[in-house]
Amino acid sequence: MQCILCHHNTTIIEDRVRRDDLVALYHKNFGIDISNIVSSDLLYMHCQECDLKFFVCENGIIPTGNDAFYNALNLLPWYYFDEKHEYHYAKDFIAPDSKVLEVGCGKAAFAEFLPRKENYIGLEFSTQAKEMAARRGITIQNTPVEEYCKEHCGEFDVSCSFQVLEHVSNPYTFLQSQITCLQSIRGGVTLNNTPKLIIAVPSEDSFLHDCVNGILNMPPHHISRFSDKTLHYIAKLFDLRLIKLYHEPIQPEHRDFYKSTMWAKKFLPTPLIDKGILRKFINKFGILGKRWIQIPPNTYGHTVIAVYEKNTSCKNEKDYKEKDI
Repeated sequence: MQCILCHHNTTIIEDRVRRDDLVALYHKNFGIDISNIVSSDLLYMHCQECDLKFFVCENGIIPTGNDAFYNALNLLPWYYFDEKHEYHYAKDFIAPDSKVLEVGCGKAAFAEFLPRKENYIGLEFSTQAKEMAARRGITIQNTPVEEYCKEHCGEFDVSCSFQVLEHVSNPYTFLQSQITCLQSIRGGVTLNNTPKLIIAVPSEDSFLHDCVNGILNMPPHHISRFSDKTLHYIAKLFDLRLIKLYHEPIQPEHRDFYKSTMWAKKFLPTPLIDKGILRKFINKFGILGKRWIQIPPNTYGHTVIAVYEKNTSCKNEKDYKEKDI
């Protein structure tokens, strides 16, 4: 199968996930029925070119979440945070007068970290989020970035997305559309502040790689998994310059998650899904055992943040958009 990011035909099947197992785990943990979204067993693909890992149904469909799925998740009190470590890191790369586009902005919590909210535009499918943001004086449009970029080519200094890229079925087009929205030339003169693309995704080089039954890191929630190698490859793919690759430390809300994962890894292998009795036994005793799990210094946390600069050598935006990969 062709990779959904780099479009090379160098993908291999790394694992399989039974549809019934995934449906049962979502129902047990969250009371959510995904049987109408995941139509068959899943293949876990690994691209040998860009290192992206992604899921696809055996019938070729990419099983992304629908409105009902995300509305159910939105009811969980911990699903959205108003403050994230990645927000604090990302804001330091944004000048006070920058025009900022955030794609998949949720309720636009990141806008609160910017000095001038009037220079911020968020894109989000949820009409409820748009209404909530409007009451705070923040503009959200219910438009896909793939459509938005056609009318707003080259308008922004910064385009960002936080915990979004792993949800989309076509990350190549998603990223290309964000980059198209970035400025290259203003009044015939190259910008002094090079336009930036900032993305934050769950890190496949973190403890998440060893998490078993971590269904929120599988469809229909997460479609793909990004390693550092993949994030470096994105720079090559889109003619960008990767200026920062930052792994957050283990955050307070993830400390127990990390310890439970490392506890189970001591005794058992780490498949994607394991509903066996031994796994349940080990997890049960992990309530006590994780107390003895230490978090080493410099351990990678849940999220990695990549900051790219756009290549400003293109003559104009039309040349950039038509540039072959």
